[in-house]
Amino acid sequence: MSSKLTTKINNIILKNPITIASGPFVNGEYLDTIHDLDILGAITTKTVTYKPRKGNPSPRVAEIKDGYINSVGLRNAGIKRFIEMKLPFVEEMNVPTFVSIAGESMEEYIEMVEMLNPIEFITAIELNISCPNVHNKSIMFESDAEGIKILLTKIKEVSKKPILVKISNNNADILKTARICKEVGVDAIVLLNSPAGMRLDLHTGQSVLTRQYGGMSGKPLKHIALKIVNEISHEVDIPIIGVGGIFNNDDAIEMLLAGACAVGIGSAIMYDPLAAYKMAINFEKDLKRYNFESVEQLVESVRKTRNWNNK
Repeated sequence: MSSKLTTKINNIILKNPITIASGPFVNGEYLDTIHDLDILGAITTKTVTYKPRKGNPSPRVAEIKDGYINSVGLRNAGIKRFIEMKLPFVEEMNVPTFVSIAGESMEEYIEMVEMLNPIEFITAIELNISCPNVHNKSIMFESDAEGIKILLTKIKEVSKKPILVKISNNNADILKTARICKEVGVDAIVLLNSPAGMRLDLHTGQSVLTRQYGGMSGKPLKHIALKIVNEISHEVDIPIIGVGGIFNNDDAIEMLLAGACAVGIGSAIMYDPLAAYKMAINFEKDLKRYNFESVEQLVESVRKTRNWNNK
């Protein structure tokens, strides 16, 4: 793959800006049977918690126009089983790997980071502090600005890996959260975790999900994510991985123009398991259609329009 597609997330160098976001990857067993994942810039594992979680009762996923609304509730087998049973498979893929974690307490976050520290092939750790689909609000640290600052400071002290923080616009001042991430030395932020939404059954007037609300994903999310990525990139000098409604390379390039340095593909994979693969192999050609010779040229041209010194 051409070096013209290389991008940087702080000190992390990716061969291209196309990554798989946390969620659809399901730790790779299915996608790897369809195509080689090592062509991608990076993959992000499905979020894992310290203890096993059964998740929310069914129904927990429903289609909306051009997307999904889900309330899975971080269903997973827990980090110990994840390390024993899932990570060896992920390692075989030979692609930069971001492991997504969510804790119910600061102690759980720190213990998970310490458990992941010795695993050499893990590129970075993503902190999912903003999942909209859990009943236990202690998992959603972003609603407490002081709490997140303490949490991130502690994690930066113990982590031997770069730290990414996934945040949303559901419960907090997202700009304040981004500024805290910059202040404590987080390596990048991931925007945007699923905004909360709802779909009703027209016959019953009740939510189609067992839980009333769920996280929205798919094409409707793109323009919300673009706005927030653009706003944050003007205010805070921190690398951004743009996530939300990216279905093709035009969407990806638009997200880079908004201020991201890489993108995460989610719902598109649910419609076409080859979506991220197709985007990666065609990205250089599609980039040239907009008169950019490299990803670096595009990203740097956007950075030159920012004026962080006056913030």
